[in-house]
Amino acid sequence: MCGHMTIAIGINFGAYILLAADTRTTLYGRNGRIISYTDESVKIQKTSMGLITGAGSTPLLNSVNTRLSKEKITNTDQILRIIFEERQNYQGSCGAVAEQNIKLTGLIFTYKTVQDSDAKLRLGIIHPSLGNKIGLHEENCPALISPFEATEEDVDSIVDFLKKAIKPFREFTTLSDSIQYHWLVIAKLIQRIQPAFPSISSYCQIGVHALDGLRGISSVLKDTDLSASINLTGDLS
Repeated sequence: MCGHMTIAIGINFGAYILLAADTRTTLYGRNGRIISYTDESVKIQKTSMGLITGAGSTPLLNSVNTRLSKEKITNTDQILRIIFEERQNYQGSCGAVAEQNIKLTGLIFTYKTVQDSDAKLRLGIIHPSLGNKIGLHEENCPALISPFEATEEDVDSIVDFLKKAIKPFREFTTLSDSIQYHWLVIAKLIQRIQPAFPSISSYCQIGVHALDGLRGISSVLKDTDLSASINLTGDLS
């Protein structure tokens, strides 16, 4: 039996990065049928560099997240190394589907860097489809780890929806206004596609990493919630 969780989204607005994930973790039997699921999974966590979320194999993601929570992370090479090592450890632990699960598992994360004396936020994605490197997403360009049931057409549709709905940070008066607007965009997206993908919950969770270093993670946001409350703090993991 293996667990699986989806979907993961990241958007860099320059002044802050928004991460989002649905909250369902599904347990599948060897025949591929659903045994059970929970819609209360916390999928976004802090690292010493920023925030991280992921989608794919639950055992693999859990092992990566455990190491990220215990080790002092100071550069992206460490994240890559940890993921590659945990992929190797995972081989054989989930039977014949281990290799397939690894191909479906990725992470989206945030960190801050300095370029030409200016601090900048970076949105990175690590996924087997990208090879042994980190993909970086520019401002207002969504990063996505799609539901494993999704076709290429489904993925294109999700990305197109996000691109059309995203608004630059300058169009909002406050950080809270931008967060609230984009949380509702993501909540609407997840609720719209959820019926087609059994691995997704209609609930979601969001995380914020601001350029000034403040970070925060919401509780599980249900489809009946009208606003998202996040307490931004400057604490380091």
